[in-house]
Amino acid sequence: MKLFASFVSAFTLVFSTIAFAQEAPPPFKGEAEAGAVIVSGNTDSESYAAKIKTTYTHEKNVYTAFGRYLKTLSNGVESARQWDAGVRYERELTDYFSFFVGYKSESDIFAGYLQRDSTDAGLKYYLLKQDDMNWILEAGLRYTKTQPTVGNTMYDNFGRLYTEFNKNLDKTLSFRYWAEYLPNFTDSEAWQGNTEASLNIMLNSIFSLKLAYLLQYQNEPPANGKNTTSTTTMNLVAKF
Repeated sequence: MKLFASFVSAFTLVFSTIAFAQEAPPPFKGEAEAGAVIVSGNTDSESYAAKIKTTYTHEKNVYTAFGRYLKTLSNGVESARQWDAGVRYERELTDYFSFFVGYKSESDIFAGYLQRDSTDAGLKYYLLKQDDMNWILEAGLRYTKTQPTVGNTMYDNFGRLYTEFNKNLDKTLSFRYWAEYLPNFTDSEAWQGNTEASLNIMLNSIFSLKLAYLLQYQNEPPANGKNTTSTTTMNLVAKF
C-alpha cells in the first residue's frame, strides 16, 4: 500500500505541475496514468493501478524513467500485485537508427518471483516514421537476475526482439501495439514473451482515457508460478 501511495503522490504531483510543464522546453515530456475500482456489498474488492513515464531529450540523447504499480484485493485477500521501475538511455545515430541501454527492476509474486532485475543493450530502427504513424524494431541482449518466491536466485542471458506500432486513427483516437520475444540462451526452454494492445481517447489537450490489454508469458515460470498473466486496465492519462 505504501508503494501505491507513492505512485498516487507522484501522480498528484504531475497534475499540480502540468501548468509549469506546458511552459517548459519541448525536450521535456511526461505521461502519467491512474485508475481505481472499489466494489462493496455482497463482494468487497479493490483494484488500483498507476503508471508514470518521463522523457528528456538533449540533442541526440534521450533519457527515460518509468514506473508501474498494480494491486487487487478481493474480500481482503490479495489476488494480484505487480510493480516495475526502470531507466533507459538512447543515442540517435541517424534519423532512423539508434542504440540504447536500460535497466529495469520488477516484481510479480503471483507469477513466481519476488524481484527480477534486467539490464538491456541493443539497437533500434524505424521501419516507418510519419507524423501520424510509426513502426519500430529493436534487437539486443538482456541479462536478468531473478529472485523466485521459492528456491535459489537465477541468472539468465536472453536475446531480445521487440516491435511497436503506433497509429493516430483521427484527432482524438490513437492505437498502439507492441510485442516482445525473449529467447533464453542459458536455458532454451525458459523463454518469455510479452505483448500489449491499447486505445487512447483524447478528452482534451492534456487528459485522455486509455484502455489496454497486457499479456505476459513465461514458458518455465519460477517457483511453479503460472505461465500466463493478463492485465486489462482502463486509466485516466495526463500528458505534459
